[in-house]
Amino acid sequence: MKKPLFFILLLLFNLVVAQFASGVSGSDQSIKSSAATGTVAATVAPVFINLPQTGAKTSFGSGDDGYLKKGVAWPNPRFAVGGDCVTDNLTGLMWVRNGNLSNGKKNWFEALDYAGNLTLCGYSDWRLPNVNELETLVDAEQPDSAAWLNGEGFINVRSGGCWSSTTYDGNKDYAWFIDMHYGNTGNDKKVIGNCVWPVRAKPAQLPVTGQIKCYNASGAEIACANTGQDGEFKSGVPWPDSRFTVVGDCITDNLTGLMWPKNANLANGAKNWSEALEYANKLNLCGFTDWRLPNRKELFSLVDHSRSKPSLQAEHPFTNVQPEYYWSSTTYAGATNSAWFVNMWYGFAHHYFKAYGGYIWPVRDAQRIIGKQPKKD
Repeated sequence: MKKPLFFILLLLFNLVVAQFASGVSGSDQSIKSSAATGTVAATVAPVFINLPQTGAKTSFGSGDDGYLKKGVAWPNPRFAVGGDCVTDNLTGLMWVRNGNLSNGKKNWFEALDYAGNLTLCGYSDWRLPNVNELETLVDAEQPDSAAWLNGEGFINVRSGGCWSSTTYDGNKDYAWFIDMHYGNTGNDKKVIGNCVWPVRAKPAQLPVTGQIKCYNASGAEIACANTGQDGEFKSGVPWPDSRFTVVGDCITDNLTGLMWPKNANLANGAKNWSEALEYANKLNLCGFTDWRLPNRKELFSLVDHSRSKPSLQAEHPFTNVQPEYYWSSTTYAGATNSAWFVNMWYGFAHHYFKAYGGYIWPVRDAQRIIGKQPKKD
């Protein structure tokens, strides 16, 4: 009786181990292989955030965003309306349903104050969203995100800029906004009027912007307490202590798991959008052949909004970062002869004619393996 019991217990143990290994999400599980012993051991790797899709569905070129649709698929329905508030089922953020609840534009400091003093739907912890949070409301498939949002349960969403709580590092008396019509990020002087769209709750899969300081109207640093600024709340998933891991000519981002070439000008110059797609698709680097052009959200995830020239983490290990824009694989829906880019020098996302030249920074999918992985053709 003892021997069958032993084997039953052993079987149960193996089943538990197997269930644990399969239950660990792709972002938590990694595999380390030993060439000498031929063994494969499971180890726990850093937890990566899972960037969402951009919303793009229409393809305009082989390997572009509309074709690959990389990222977490959007839930259906995307938004849940609850009285005067709307919860985003993708990010977990709760937004004011009325995009013009403040009844007009306000300057940046008025916007911070309005959001911070709002009580709505039984909550009093409202705030001005940071630039990463506000960017999640852009649908890359739509030529007018404001009109799309008004059809998704929101009301009175206006075209034009809406303030974020994030200061622009290149000129600290400016702050970032998102244009809710075109979807681009931009910055305005803080005394300028823009729309106010409060948010609450913390996003589950959205990184912090990198901003940790706060500023007054003249751009001088001040204490963050009770300012309502991005530097006070630091809303989002914190960056890992070691953001990047270098292996030869490639770098893995330990926040997103994405792998990037170390050389940010590997193509040795600017190329038009179609050439950029082709170059990335054909790249063979670090033993991998599954490179591609990053989509808008993937490229934007590299930006550190506490820095400029370049807008990358201070200790970043990349080389040859250009003071220009880098192509994404995401077409601009408002004019499909244009595509989205991210300017890595100042940290903004905008669109540009595909026929013009931009720089190329290829990417590979989120990495789950420690050490060298097999090629993917």
